[in-house]
Amino acid sequence: MRKIILCMILSAALIGGCANQNLSGRQYYEKGLDFLESGNPNGAIIAFKKAIENDQNYFEARYQLASAYILRGKYESAERELLKVLRLNPSLNEAHLLLAKVYINTGKTDAALKETGLYLKNTDDNPEAYEIAAAAYAAGKDYAKAEETINKSLRISPERIPSKIVLAGIYIANEKNSRAEALIREVLETEGGNKKALYLLARIQNKQDNVDDMIDTYQRILDADPEDAAAMFQLGLIYLRKNDLEKAGETAGKLIESHKKRPEGPYLMGLVYFQEKKIDEAIISFQESVKKASVPGAYYYLGLSHMAKGNLEQATGEFQRVIDLRPGMVQARLLLAVAHLKGGRAEDAEREVKKALEMDENNAFAHNLLGSVYLSSGRGDSAMEEFDKAIELNPGLVDAHIKKGAFNLLSGDHEKAEREFLNAVEIAPDLLNSRIILARYYIKSKKFREAIDILKKGLKENPDDAILYNIMGMVYFKSRDIDKAGQYFEKAIASKPEFFLPYFNLAVLYLNKDEKEKAIDEYKRVLEIENNNVTALLMLAKIMEAEKREREALAYYIKAKDQGEPIAYLSLAEHYYKKNEREKAVKVLEEALRNNPEDVKAMDMKGRIYLAGKDYQSALLVYKDMAAVAPETGKQRMAGVYSAMGDYNRAIRELKGLLAGRADSAGIQRKIVSLYIRKKDFKEAERYAREIISSNIESDKGYQALAAVYIADRRFQEAIDSLKTAETLNPQNLETKVTLGKTYAATENFQKALETFKGIEKFNPYYAPAYFLQANTLERMGRKKDAVEKHLKTLKLSPDYIPSLNNLAYLYAEGYGPVEEAVKLAQRAKKLAPENGSITDTLGWALFNKGDYDDALKQFIEATYYLPGEPAIRYHLGLAYLKKGMNNKAMEQLKNAIRIGRQSAFPEMESAKKELKAINYR
Repeated sequence: MRKIILCMILSAALIGGCANQNLSGRQYYEKGLDFLESGNPNGAIIAFKKAIENDQNYFEARYQLASAYILRGKYESAERELLKVLRLNPSLNEAHLLLAKVYINTGKTDAALKETGLYLKNTDDNPEAYEIAAAAYAAGKDYAKAEETINKSLRISPERIPSKIVLAGIYIANEKNSRAEALIREVLETEGGNKKALYLLARIQNKQDNVDDMIDTYQRILDADPEDAAAMFQLGLIYLRKNDLEKAGETAGKLIESHKKRPEGPYLMGLVYFQEKKIDEAIISFQESVKKASVPGAYYYLGLSHMAKGNLEQATGEFQRVIDLRPGMVQARLLLAVAHLKGGRAEDAEREVKKALEMDENNAFAHNLLGSVYLSSGRGDSAMEEFDKAIELNPGLVDAHIKKGAFNLLSGDHEKAEREFLNAVEIAPDLLNSRIILARYYIKSKKFREAIDILKKGLKENPDDAILYNIMGMVYFKSRDIDKAGQYFEKAIASKPEFFLPYFNLAVLYLNKDEKEKAIDEYKRVLEIENNNVTALLMLAKIMEAEKREREALAYYIKAKDQGEPIAYLSLAEHYYKKNEREKAVKVLEEALRNNPEDVKAMDMKGRIYLAGKDYQSALLVYKDMAAVAPETGKQRMAGVYSAMGDYNRAIRELKGLLAGRADSAGIQRKIVSLYIRKKDFKEAERYAREIISSNIESDKGYQALAAVYIADRRFQEAIDSLKTAETLNPQNLETKVTLGKTYAATENFQKALETFKGIEKFNPYYAPAYFLQANTLERMGRKKDAVEKHLKTLKLSPDYIPSLNNLAYLYAEGYGPVEEAVKLAQRAKKLAPENGSITDTLGWALFNKGDYDDALKQFIEATYYLPGEPAIRYHLGLAYLKKGMNNKAMEQLKNAIRIGRQSAFPEMESAKKELKAINYR
């Protein structure tokens, strides 16, 4: 670091001296080249910028500036300069190649391929271009094309080592490890100290679990470059893996001595101390590591160390830091939840466990932990369900193979996980959990046939096992074989009548078939065994409510409430609230709070009811009480009330009060940014967003917040740049990718939006919203038939995905599919979201186009209740009245549509005017 700072000072001094002598742009350019040659990219950046200040069209300086930015890892800046270079001089072919390198380093493989293609049109004999293109194909998992492309490079230069290394990397990615190893050893015969080849060899050895060979390989890297900190760190980790703590400690000591400013040495030493159970020493080492850089692993183990010492608050802070840096790290979320639970913060624990389960629904520890959370808050039935799931999935109850399988699942190595689970079943077929874990894995992977096979083998050995029958039913249900699913649920019930899950599953099956009476019978069968089962009572209440059987619904809600469980109080209050009986809802919640004065959810609903009724003072009183129990949640709710009142400054003050002493302030700061956006104080919003960035430059959260500011201020290109940076920092974050696509759509760059959403599909083929977003974009492009196909794909992955049910129903109603199917889809959507005005309107429109004007009229009237300010609904209602011959009412609604439509987007405006004019002529 000292050396770097000295170089920067010298650079500044040299540039300053040059300035005094009024150097020309060319002289600054030459200085920049000198800095590059001497290995000083910072000085080069300053010099090339000075050259450009003299001449904005100096494309050679911009090209070299981009090269310097690449050396500093500033790829976004490099991209910006290279795009300017190509605008100034489109014939500079080398700029295409350098831009392709930038895109490879930022994960933009399609863009990299485009640039290499442009380069190769004019220069088809440069092996480096083929290397970049091959790497891009490999990143996109098109290994055949990657091999074909890199072989073109090798035909030009058969002995070129960089091309051989790229080919070896492609082989490894494509699991052709023996071919990769042979090629790497061929390279090493020529260049024994080639570090890239040695790192690839270590990757293969790691896949083969050849620990001793890995030690030799990393030692060879260190022989070639004794200062390679990454190799030294990996070597230390291998010694830890072998439990050779002495050598691991020696390696850590060398790292600390030779790389005093880097975090790896103290991090490794902390791991050694942690394994030796020297927790105090471990804490000191991990703290030293994170002082040097934000290393997620060091924060993670620092949290573990604090937890081992019983320092729950410190542990909470460290685990939150890990999540800020790596939001997808499930283990950190679960340990944060444990810290919250041990600290008596059940609500916070529940939130984190549920987030973890969103990322990994089959995580046994997460289900076990969620059960503990439910138990701590008095939700016994829910707790038992989670414990059952944990028992089904818990790897710890089988053997080492299961443990390995679980580890590989967490590491993302799903194929290796499957092999380990298969080994477990083979070794211990009598152990139920191994089969269940494997079956659940197959279900998650949509390998239904494999799941059925493994469960059938289990049933041969345990023919009366209700859990296996129930899971078998779930497999058939998910694979859409409804009849067989029902048969297996019945077998589960016959095997163990007091096991309630198959009853509930059977009821869901009947509800999906729209056989409500049969579903009711299943819940009643549960009540015959356990008269006060809250889950069954609440499900019966919800069915009766949907069927407008108000008296029966209320009776079931009240009986459930009388059992004293918090969920039942909330459900009854929600029932009253939906009927607009707010006073009754509040009374139920007050009863819940008398039973449990610290029931945060009851307080939250009570405050929400007051807020909806614009009784802001009552809402504030409730949330102040909540703040005494759950300070962070209560104060955030208070800020929400002030925001609803339009008192944004007071809301901001409440949130700022939560920042004091917090290590993990990004979440609160993002809410403050949102409030400044609502206040339309974009300057202050931007300042706060940049504060988030500066507090943690490796996190994507600040750039997401900054993008939100730019979007609100309609600075879309700057928003796109920020989102791209966020994506580079955290490529796993789907939220960033989705927002990027939506931002392109907001600029009406629908093609780019579509490409972005297709990229999400490629990134995660099982993410249903990726297909919906494509469908939505295609609709806006006028490609409605293509949109239909994407909606169908969405519903294949997620049959109850409401936005696609609604939009597909509307498209069908508009003539892009069978109108009868439009009605069915809209009815399904309405069943899932009965109080959604848009869905109610869609159902009305489908019925209208089917010719069922009476029912259509009812739906449109209901839709206006939910969305009184939506002109399209008024227009549809007017048309329905017209069909019924009720011209006066039709005129009234058409006039309403035109009046409201003048203040909002209303595509049917001209049609409404035409219909109104036609009525006047009748």
